[in-house]
Amino acid sequence: MKQKYSIMIYMCIWTVAIILLVFSLNQNAGYAKVINYSGIVRGGTQKLVKEELHGVHDEKLLDHLDTIMIELQTGKGPNGLMKIDNTAYQNQLTEMAAIWNEMKQNIQKMDDPQAALRLYELSQDYFDKADEMVNTAQHVSDQKLIQSTLLFLSFIIITSSSFIFWYRSKQKEIRKVMYIDKLTRLPNRTAFELGVQRLIATHKQKYVLLYFDIDDFKYLNGTYGYTCGDQILIGVADAMVEFIQNRGVCARDNSDCFFLLAEFEETIVDQLQNIMKQMVKQKIELDIADDLSFTFGAYEVKNEVPIQDMIDNVILAHKNAKALGRGNIIWYNQELLNRLLQESLFIKQMHTALKQNEFRLYLQPKFEIDTLKITGAESLMRWHMQDGRIIYPDTFISLFEKNGYIYDLDFYMLERTCEFLQRNQCFDFTISVNFSRVSIHHKDFYEHLHAVINAYQIPVSCIEIEITESAFNGLSHTILTILRRLSNDGFLISMDDFGSGYSSLNLLTAMQVDILKIDRAFLEEQNDKKKKIIKLIVELAATLHMRVICEGVETEADVELLRAVRCQLGQGYYISKPIPAEAFSEKYLQKHKTAG
Repeated sequence: MKQKYSIMIYMCIWTVAIILLVFSLNQNAGYAKVINYSGIVRGGTQKLVKEELHGVHDEKLLDHLDTIMIELQTGKGPNGLMKIDNTAYQNQLTEMAAIWNEMKQNIQKMDDPQAALRLYELSQDYFDKADEMVNTAQHVSDQKLIQSTLLFLSFIIITSSSFIFWYRSKQKEIRKVMYIDKLTRLPNRTAFELGVQRLIATHKQKYVLLYFDIDDFKYLNGTYGYTCGDQILIGVADAMVEFIQNRGVCARDNSDCFFLLAEFEETIVDQLQNIMKQMVKQKIELDIADDLSFTFGAYEVKNEVPIQDMIDNVILAHKNAKALGRGNIIWYNQELLNRLLQESLFIKQMHTALKQNEFRLYLQPKFEIDTLKITGAESLMRWHMQDGRIIYPDTFISLFEKNGYIYDLDFYMLERTCEFLQRNQCFDFTISVNFSRVSIHHKDFYEHLHAVINAYQIPVSCIEIEITESAFNGLSHTILTILRRLSNDGFLISMDDFGSGYSSLNLLTAMQVDILKIDRAFLEEQNDKKKKIIKLIVELAATLHMRVICEGVETEADVELLRAVRCQLGQGYYISKPIPAEAFSEKYLQKHKTAG
């Protein structure tokens, strides 16, 4: 739109210039015509006098010359002559008119020798006056031509200069829009890339490229308002400008994400975070600056690497830092590349591994705290890769949750669990199976679960659906309804890692949870406070008619503590680590059948 507007202005300028030029040319054509007819008057009069002196009377030529003289004086006549409004020229025409009138009177008296002599004398004066008149007309024409030329050139110079000034000012505004962030006044990503290229090309220092965002910025906007959020962004921007002190480049990418290129220092991230928090304190009245945290991706700049590759690398590092949670920093280095390569291999091999049964069923026993009797187990997995490595689930579960593969993996483990129960005919033995929140949100979860149970003819009471506490917080009303249906169908529902998240008591009552699994963290570094918390959870569960199992039971002291607070069940290395299903069957199920 702006480009179209500029073209229109440019066209208007040249249209006016062309009009002026045409007017000037037309005016000069008029002067040329006047000069031409002035010459005709001069030459025609001489011819007329010569004919009269020889006794030839030319009335037609006389009338023609008479008409031209009147038209030169008035600018009105059949020849389309213009009137030259020049005093000297008009005075000369007046004098010529007077002589011409006297010459016409003498022409009427040509029979008188004195009249003929007088006509000749008058013709000489008339010729001299006509010559002066032609010269004056030529001079006036030249002056007008010079004036028109100067006017045209002045117009072109003034309008072109004005247009160039206007165009440059508009270009500055456009550059601001193109390269400057409106809120923070920082350069945007495009300007940042150009700035980095210039800086690296002209300086040989060791640089680091950072890409970071403000943790939970959407929450800050929603809680304290967008005005406060904007002030936080401005504070961060001002802090970055102060931090680099014209020795680096910084920019806002989008929302709460920023770039910064500065000279390398080991403590650069800590320094930057401190100055950003101090600047935010100055910008806002709320006392929240100290609670701000930032997640960083970092990249050590290499001059031979294209700028776009540098940016892609640092954003990749930041993305992986975000996956770890708040306040993390990840450097783009060989360690990160190796991990990403490994994750890529996991993704490529996952479906083949399922077909080749590389995911193996492991079981860890659950036991009564008082009697140490085995009452059930938890279904766990290990990936036995073809190269002999055994990969633990913590390495790949979050990765498969991101790409959706976890659904297939969860139900693969459910099938292996059902197959184990069917093969060992353990229909009074309960095994808990972990399900990701991704799997629970799948539209076919309920039907698929029942289809697997029916296919292996396993009683629903043999399967305990285990979901982590954090997953419960994000479940929709529809999913909670499905879980209640499963509970009503006879499945046991357990909340894993209870105490590690932020579950509300309302959620416990809404969910019809059968079992609370206390997070292993409560048995690490035991103290009186943790003991009281475990006791409160046990008492709360009893009030809500839930059973409690505590994870991470590893020592006799752990068992004694749980007995003291009347916790019914435990799980941990005190009895056994997770072991292959075949080993579990040999070690525990024979005893269970015998005891049964």
